[in-house]
Amino acid sequence: WNPAELGRKQFLILSTQGGLRAPDGQPIALGYHTGHWEIGLLVQAAAEEFRRLESIPFAGFCSDPCDGRTQGTTGMFDSLPYRNDAAQVFRRLIRSLPVRKGVIGVATCDKGLPAMMMALAAMHEPVVVPDGD
Repeated sequence: WNPAELGRKQFLILSTQGGLRAPDGQPIALGYHTGHWEIGLLVQAAAEEFRRLESIPFAGFCSDPCDGRTQGTTGMFDSLPYRNDAAQVFRRLIRSLPVRKGVIGVATCDKGLPAMMMALAAMHEPVVVPDGD
């Protein structure tokens, strides 16, 4: 990043992205949810827009588990507690950029989206972009 730009407004983009995709769109590593790695496309679009507006985008991630993968196992017991834990992680990430001008949350699923909404509401910065997972 160009150090001369450090005086620009800073914005945080948080998401529940998981997995990795190659530049050609092929999956490199899957996330817990189908399409998790596509959340990165929304984060990238937001970051590019912030750059176009001469702001500095930051991105943070806290992925979420999938109930379908844990059905019938002890992993099922992590579903509801995840929401509170992830909301706490998101709040900590938000507080870790104290000079931010705003936060955008990109989240999916019945666990990740509520966690993101809880975190943003607690920080009084409620901008959420729900994904279709």
